Amino acid sequence: MITEEMKEFNNELLDEIKEYKKNNQPCGSEDAFTNIFSTYVIEAGESLLANCEILSYKKEAEKAKVNGYVYNEYFQTLTLIISVFNNRVEVDKIGKGEIDKTVKQATKFFRLCKSEYYENIEESSQGYVIYEFIKAIINNIENLNIILLTNKEAKNYIPNDIKIDNITVKFDVWDLERVCQYVYQKKVQADLVIRFKNKYNYPLKLIKVKPDLDTYDCYIGIISGECLANIYKDEGQRLIEKNVRSFLQATGKINKGLKSTLLNEPEMFMAYNNGISTIAEDIIIDEEKSNDGTIIVREILNWQIVNGGQTTASIYNALQSKVPLSKVNVQMKLTVIRKKEKLEEMVSNISKYANSQNKINMSDFSANDSYHIEMERLSRKIYVPSKQGKSTLRWYYERARGQYMVDLNRQPTPATKRKFKEINPKNMCISKTVAAKCIMAWLKYPYIVSKGLETNFIEFSEMIKKGEIESPNEETYIDMISKVILFIECDKIVATQNFGGYKAQVNYYTISLLAEYHNDKVGNKYIWENQSISPELALLIEDLVFKVWNHFMNPEVKGINITQWCKNKECWNLLKNRYKNNLI
Repeated sequence: MITEEMKEFNNELLDEIKEYKKNNQPCGSEDAFTNIFSTYVIEAGESLLANCEILSYKKEAEKAKVNGYVYNEYFQTLTLIISVFNNRVEVDKIGKGEIDKTVKQATKFFRLCKSEYYENIEESSQGYVIYEFIKAIINNIENLNIILLTNKEAKNYIPNDIKIDNITVKFDVWDLERVCQYVYQKKVQADLVIRFKNKYNYPLKLIKVKPDLDTYDCYIGIISGECLANIYKDEGQRLIEKNVRSFLQATGKINKGLKSTLLNEPEMFMAYNNGISTIAEDIIIDEEKSNDGTIIVREILNWQIVNGGQTTASIYNALQSKVPLSKVNVQMKLTVIRKKEKLEEMVSNISKYANSQNKINMSDFSANDSYHIEMERLSRKIYVPSKQGKSTLRWYYERARGQYMVDLNRQPTPATKRKFKEINPKNMCISKTVAAKCIMAWLKYPYIVSKGLETNFIEFSEMIKKGEIESPNEETYIDMISKVILFIECDKIVATQNFGGYKAQVNYYTISLLAEYHNDKVGNKYIWENQSISPELALLIEDLVFKVWNHFMNPEVKGINITQWCKNKECWNLLKNRYKNNLI
């Protein structure tokens, strides 16, 4: 599905190509495209194209074509690039038939290089230059990679491997969508600028609260429901990243009330609703139209709704349902934080002290911790490995409660909702509390995890503050997901045993026992690449599950409450002693 991000990137790509041609005359459009697009592909992790030579050659009569080449002596691998450039603003599609036809042109070129075909052509032609290069290494080539580059949206299809004599030929496709997956993740870190005047043609009128302070400036006023909904439509989750919770759907009494008021009494919305509390790093004021009493805001830099996410999302949902919003207004407080070092503290306090509309757990207040923000960012960037072609799946780290459903419901059409669920399946949505549970079990704290998600999460958060939990990066993110998968697989094994009780505790203690005595049997690389555990590891877990169960069924104090016993460190210490000495 062609997204707005893909359209935007394609426009920027076309501008870059024009500029490249201007600065590298004479240069054709396809050569310029191949040069620029290949750099994005290399940055996205395709090392095969590193140090590639961009030289285009096409022979219509022989249906042979190539746009670049590179040889890796260490792996004895030749890589040929073939490009399909669409010089239009509109993003086109490329299907299975065109992909097959295009890569065959590259294989045809290689076959001709293995023959005497190019011996008699002009030596100054680019075809001869590439032929001469390949001819010199032909006896050393064991593998041939053919990579199709295109700024079209490709069908999720990769041609099967083939053989040319004794050389294995593999294919790959880098299309606009696949590259955009990488580029867009870089862009989302840019500043969020809300242009009230230029983009929304809305004069945001606010009153500045006295007195002037060094730490922050405070403003109060009203924003129209229609303008707020359109901003949320454009910016989505970015607007409420620092909200302690995401919209929890119109299921609670308060949310149903919001929906009912918007539908039946829109003019009463401001009277019934608490409004929104927002923060920003800076604002730009329309000096000509502002005075001592009121200001007109032209732009807000890094605007965040820290309380009122439900209000905002409810109004947006009403907009999507074509509910008239002309009579809807929302009261608004804007705090412009002048001292950046105070940002996290003030956001946390604003969230805590503002009126709550749904029950808030202590874990909700950690939603804005840098650890979880970075884990969220990594989850939107890193796709699950694919055996061939572009990755189309990723885990969804839910930093704030209800965040997954917010993102899903923001999708404007059934088709985009379906695409979102294809990329982010619900069964691959992992909340920060569940992630903490899996990590803490692996870190050998089964007695803490047994105390419940919230208690465990509080302990986990303290360990983050003390530096006892590794900072998020690609490696630790993959490690976290691998432990989540390990836990899920363990849970499946426990479920098949029909023990009749203490399933959660058996899981926690089994994972901890595995970490304590069989750490070397658990490979993150294997789990991440296969999104599952090995059969050998599954058998080992099954054996440990029974040992943990036998341990629970034989407490030192007869008649003790097993659930409560599992919350004590002594239970864990006894299990280790029994296992080490073959007593269970």
